[in-house]
Amino acid sequence: MYYGIFRFAITRFNLKTPGRDIENSAAFEKATAGSVGKSGYNVPAILAALGGAENITALDNCITRLRLSVSDMSKVDAAALKANRAIGVVQLNQHNLQVVIGPQVQSVKDEMSVLMNTVQA
Repeated sequence: MYYGIFRFAITRFNLKTPGRDIENSAAFEKATAGSVGKSGYNVPAILAALGGAENITALDNCITRLRLSVSDMSKVDAAALKANRAIGVVQLNQHNLQVVIGPQVQSVKDEMSVLMNTVQA
């Protein structure tokens, strides 16, 4: 009974529940068009959504999150990150943020480091 009532309320009133985020269709289409690396993520698109290699001043990771320091937070596109399968984006302050990737974060970080080194070289 509760299932029916809540399902009706959620769909009828378009309530925001986890997994029902409004996707930016242009960003989503752009994200799905890119190449996918060994990590299963489109790392060049993630790097572009972070403002490019020149915007990233520090790159690290923990078990599920990509920890970044950026020079200009306005260049970071959270919608594009989410369209590229990031679970979430946490902005800590003007220069630090965390991108929640999941257990594949080490592979994403390694690919991003290689990509950043080739761009800067």
